[in-house]
Amino acid sequence: MKIYINAFEGVCAVGRNQKEILENIACCHSGISLQKIQGKDYRLAKIPALEALPSSLAKKYQIRTNAILYHVILMLKRFYEDFCSKYKKERIGVIIGTTTSGTEENYQTLGQVDSDLFFERNWLGNPSEFVAKVLDAKGLCFGISSACTSGAKALVEAARLLEADLCDVVICGGVDSLNTLTIKGFESLEILSTESCKPFSRNRNGINIGEGAALFVLSKEKVDSSIVLKGFCVNNDAFHITKPNEDFQMQKLAILDALEMANLQSQEIDYINLHGTGTFANDKMEASLIHEIFPYTLCSSTKAIMGHTLGAAGALEALVCAGVLVESRNSHTFVPPHCYDGIYDDSLKAIALAKRGERIRIKNTLSLSFAFGGDNCALILGEDNEDL
Repeated sequence: MKIYINAFEGVCAVGRNQKEILENIACCHSGISLQKIQGKDYRLAKIPALEALPSSLAKKYQIRTNAILYHVILMLKRFYEDFCSKYKKERIGVIIGTTTSGTEENYQTLGQVDSDLFFERNWLGNPSEFVAKVLDAKGLCFGISSACTSGAKALVEAARLLEADLCDVVICGGVDSLNTLTIKGFESLEILSTESCKPFSRNRNGINIGEGAALFVLSKEKVDSSIVLKGFCVNNDAFHITKPNEDFQMQKLAILDALEMANLQSQEIDYINLHGTGTFANDKMEASLIHEIFPYTLCSSTKAIMGHTLGAAGALEALVCAGVLVESRNSHTFVPPHCYDGIYDDSLKAIALAKRGERIRIKNTLSLSFAFGGDNCALILGEDNEDL
């Protein structure tokens, strides 16, 4: 059974739609800037401006996380209404990955709101319920919160709902917004970078937190511009609460299982979007992993441009893969470059980081997400073989 991605859109600090995001990635124009939190400067990737949410929405939905989602919904709404008009609303599902929901609003109004509103804003199913309400989708609706794999796993669960014939269409993706709790939490781990992050560089010094959202319309029905979710795998090694296992065996298994599902060999992957956070632990594990399976495949991390958007990261990075697949139809397209200082950490295994200006024909892509707690997710997106 084929699972088609029929439409997709996103927003982050570097672009208000997927076209702008891809253009800024291509020229290495970063959205990371200085932001002041509680009187201290941090390098963060913040979306400059957002549309106001409709005042008619219930208070529990009036949070920045949903304002980010609303921006993406408005871009997809016309396609959604045209495409989904043939389906029963009860057969249209929604799955959204996130990590914090209304945490910042609750922090700012601590002690000033009633307990029900406090809980409802912070409920990790709030964004998915919000999307379902705005789009009037009445099928299965739930949230996923597994740290940095959340947005990627939303696509996996959407595919499973379609395969199980529990839905005809699923709106899925990820979202996260900047908030004090997350920033201070990562600061306590001593992994926030004081400058733009440099994954795989000898001069790396940590990550930049960002915000954003990406949404996808998945179904078993193909439209003219469809691409295919060819393979996926999710697993967990429960190795450590924050640190990845250096032996990378479960991450390797996730990739191999996704390749098997997609009926592809490793050499048939044309581009890999790396997790690439810029911490030494992640870079060491991921470089070893990629060196073993894909020593010559062009790859890059886009987090130096978009920041690490946590629960949205897997979805936004899948959006990058989807975007270059569409751009590459019938011709060569740019490979998302690995934007850093160019000084590779030679203590790491060698990998083929894409340089700015490289162009190839891209038919199949792999997007990798790794999370706290040993959670791993691999997504393979590609052209429909029938179109080749």
